[in-house]
Amino acid sequence: LQQWPTLSAPSPLPAMRLIKKFKAHSQKEGAGFIVRRPIGGAHLLDSVADPFLLLDELGPVEYAKGEFPGAPWHPHRGFDTVMYLKEGEGAHRDSMGNSGVLRAGDCQWMTAASGIVHDEGRDHPGGTLHGFQCWVNLPAKHKMDPPKYQDVPSNVIPTFEPSPGVSAKVIAGTCAGVDAVVQTLVPIQYIDFVLEPKSTFEHGGESLAAELETIIVYVYSGSGAVGGTEASSGDTIVLGRNEGGGDGVILESGAEGMSALFLAGKPLREPISRHGPFVMNTREEIMQAFMDYQNGTLVRHKGTMVDFEGKDEL
Repeated sequence: LQQWPTLSAPSPLPAMRLIKKFKAHSQKEGAGFIVRRPIGGAHLLDSVADPFLLLDELGPVEYAKGEFPGAPWHPHRGFDTVMYLKEGEGAHRDSMGNSGVLRAGDCQWMTAASGIVHDEGRDHPGGTLHGFQCWVNLPAKHKMDPPKYQDVPSNVIPTFEPSPGVSAKVIAGTCAGVDAVVQTLVPIQYIDFVLEPKSTFEHGGESLAAELETIIVYVYSGSGAVGGTEASSGDTIVLGRNEGGGDGVILESGAEGMSALFLAGKPLREPISRHGPFVMNTREEIMQAFMDYQNGTLVRHKGTMVDFEGKDEL
């Protein structure tokens, strides 16, 4: 963990209200691997998850070298795709010549926007593979922006102890005064909380802006409680904010500890038309995306790769 100060426990904040709790379902994805899907399925309407479109968990699962098929060449338009790798390694490349390797703890924040065609998850060296892919919708005014990559190595993603026995990895947004390095077009929080057995942390208050009205917590390991609601691995908890914000959610782990992704976002409240790898505002725009892909004009701009040493590379 980075050497951030451990904070003293704050006074309890007004509690959020429970909207829904359900188990993530499992399904095949990519070239045939199995994922758990807490966001993007029948349990949760797009309007409730807004601005989040999808969250998939791959693994943890053991693969022999070269066994994992990855997600072969496929297009995207109209949203951000976020790959966060907990364990393992995988290469990625796109049709414009950009390429790289994600390793354990790394995150790739890809703004597909106007269009990109890429291949991801190849060349896993064998061993445990565990990761998450999240889709974040873009507002209409940014859907046709040039694409952009933010490949973020684990060592620059803030990871600290906001409370004894609690680790917070701030992939996007802020937690207890610690800000992520990723810059997002839509205001969101994406935090990976890992709680040791019998630990507690309350997230909210000044760390959770009132505009972040959508709150989704996905427990991916262990058990405990989220906002007073019992939860175990695979549970998805959807919470409602109090008017004006200033509220919070208490994460509590049981005897085996608990790990959870905390997602908070500002709803776009725009029409959503989606089909496969495209998310736009109208059916006509979806049809245009398919036509562009079929005739080879989907990719209009070469993606920019952000170097977190301070240099942007084309």
